[in-house]
Amino acid sequence: MTFEEKIKDLEERLAAYEQNGPAKLYYSLNRKMNEMGALLNKTDLGKIELDNKDSKEFERLFKLLEKSQVISNAAEAVKQFAGISGDEKKDVEKKPFTDRLAENRT
Repeated sequence: MTFEEKIKDLEERLAAYEQNGPAKLYYSLNRKMNEMGALLNKTDLGKIELDNKDSKEFERLFKLLEKSQVISNAAEAVKQFAGISGDEKKDVEKKPFTDRLAENRT
């Protein structure tokens, strides 16, 4: 690997740390919760075949309901940690750790 290639590789790695991962995670979790809600809303519990021992629909639906609490709690914790404002573009573009970067010190 040439010196220039090494510098480019390191710059690409550093760029990942300059992104606001917690904000990206929060909005991703929020989208998944919306997808889960849409899936649950289109499911009619009255049409699930509880008598069919081969059907796993009820177990899968129940697992989704069970995990929804875990996901929503995680999203709320990330929201608090990341100081989410509700403006996705602004939150994601906000550079993390700027208070500790050497380039900001005088």
